[in-house]
Amino acid sequence: MKRSLLMFVPALSVSSVVFGQAPTETPDLEPPAAAVQSITAPEIGGHLNFLASDVMRGREAGSPEAKIAAEYLASHLKAIGAVPLGDPERGRRSYFQKFWLEAATPSSEGAELSLTLELDGATRSIPCKLGTDYMYAPHGVVAGEFDAPAVFVGYGRVQPDRSIDDYAGRPDVKNRFVLAYRGLPDGRPGNDFFSSQAKSQTAREKGALGLILIDPPGASPARPALPMSPAEVGFDRPRVTLGPAPAEIPVIALSDPIRDVLVASLGLSGPDVSPPRMDAVGDLRVRLVHAATREPREDRNVVGYLPGSDPEKKKELIVFSAHFDHEGVKNGEIYNGSDDNASGTSGVLEVAQAFGAAERPARSIAFLWVSGEEKGLLGSKWFADHQALPNGWKIVADINMDMISRNDSMKIGATPSPDHKEYNTLVVDAAAATKAEGLEMIFDSDPYFGRTDSYNFAAKGVPVIFFFAGLHDDYHKPTDDVEKADLEKAARVARAAFRLGWKTAQAPEPPKKVEGKP
Repeated sequence: MKRSLLMFVPALSVSSVVFGQAPTETPDLEPPAAAVQSITAPEIGGHLNFLASDVMRGREAGSPEAKIAAEYLASHLKAIGAVPLGDPERGRRSYFQKFWLEAATPSSEGAELSLTLELDGATRSIPCKLGTDYMYAPHGVVAGEFDAPAVFVGYGRVQPDRSIDDYAGRPDVKNRFVLAYRGLPDGRPGNDFFSSQAKSQTAREKGALGLILIDPPGASPARPALPMSPAEVGFDRPRVTLGPAPAEIPVIALSDPIRDVLVASLGLSGPDVSPPRMDAVGDLRVRLVHAATREPREDRNVVGYLPGSDPEKKKELIVFSAHFDHEGVKNGEIYNGSDDNASGTSGVLEVAQAFGAAERPARSIAFLWVSGEEKGLLGSKWFADHQALPNGWKIVADINMDMISRNDSMKIGATPSPDHKEYNTLVVDAAAATKAEGLEMIFDSDPYFGRTDSYNFAAKGVPVIFFFAGLHDDYHKPTDDVEKADLEKAARVARAAFRLGWKTAQAPEPPKKVEGKP
C-alpha cells in the first residue's frame, strides 16, 4: 500500500533541497527573490491534485485518509530539513502531535419516551414518538434508561439578585425530571437569564435528569412546531469532539397534543398558576431511553520548524498554519475539499519549501497543519493548549491560510481588520506583502475570525492574520474540486504570506497589537 501511494506524491522542486546559508549581519526585511519565485502555481496544483483527489476520500478528521495526508505533509518537512516539533516516538521527537477525538452517534431507533400520569388512583400511560410527539437535541446526552418522577417548577427561573427562585418551596429535583414553562410570564420568549439554555443549566446544576419545556396554557408556540425529522437536530449523525463531550441533560420539547394532555390532567390552568397536585412528587413519571454509540479516534497534527539564525530571536517562533482535514464522505459522495482546505495546506507546503531553500532569518519558522478544524477547530485548540516548545521559546505570530484559491483573482480577504480588537502589526505589514504580489487585501473577513484555526492562537494572546478568499457556491459541497481552483491566485497568496513571514522573522521587534488604522 505504501509503495502505491507514492505514485500520487508530487515531486519536490529542486529548490527545496538547497541548504541554508549563513545570515547577513544586518537583517534584510526583503525576502530572497529566488525563494519567493520558487512558490509556483504548478507546484500548488501538484499538491492539490493529490490532497483533493478521490483517493483521499475527503480527508475526514481521524480517518485513514487523514493519516495518509499527515504522512505526506511530514515527508515534505523531512525533505526541507525541518526539526520535528511533535510527540516523542522511539526516543526522539516526531512530526506528529497526536490527540484523541470521540465520535458520538445518537440513535433515533433506540430513543424512547413515555409519560405516566397517576391521578386519583388511575394510571394513564402516554407513549411518545420521536419526531412526532417529542424532540430534543441529542448530542452530549448520556446514553441510558432513566425512569423518575417529574417536578413542576413554574418558569424554572433562578435569579437571586432579583429575588426570583421558581424552585423555592418545591420538592428536590435531584435525580428527577423537571417540567417547566417556556419563556417568561409576560409572554416574552426569554432573555439571557431565562432562556431555555439558562433553564437547562439551572436544572442540571440542581441534579435534574432532564428538562421538559412546554408552552404556558394559551400561549402561542415560539418554537418550530413538531413534527420534524430527528436528523434535523443531530440524531443518527456523529458529532466529533476533542475527547468525550461534556455531559448534557436532555431538554425535551413536547408536541401540542401531548402538552394539552398534561395541561388538562395536571390542572395547569394558567401561566401563573402552580397547581397544588404538582407540588407533590409522583403525579407524573417520565421514562426516557437515549441510545448512542461512542467511538474513539486518534488524530494528528503535523508540525516542524526551521531554527532562526539569531541566538536570541530564534526563541521567538512564527507559525504558518492551515487545516488539512475536510468533510469526508457523505451519502456516498466524496467531499474533496480542494479549496477548503487543500489550498491553504498546499500554500503552507510551498512556504515551507521556500524557507527551506533560503538563508535562515533571525527568528524561527514553524509549519503547522492541523486536523479537526471542520469538527470545531479541535486540532489547533489541542496544539495551542499543548505547546511542546523548546525551553524558553514562545510563539509570537500565526499566519493562517484557509480557502485561498477561489473568487476574485486579484483580491484576498484578511482578518483582523482595523476595527477588530485583535488588529496588530502583522496585518499592517500584510498590506505591503499582498500588494507586492498584485493582490488587493480587503477587510471583509472579520465575521469568520472565530471560525478558523488562528482563533485559538489569538485566544492565547498571539498576534494573528487569517488569509481567506471567501465563500462560494461549492463551499462544503462535493463539488469543491481541484478543477475549479485558481492556482495562480493561490500561489500569489502563498508568496504574499512568505513575504510577510520573512519580514516578521527579520524585524527588530515581534508583532504586537495596535489600535485603529495605522
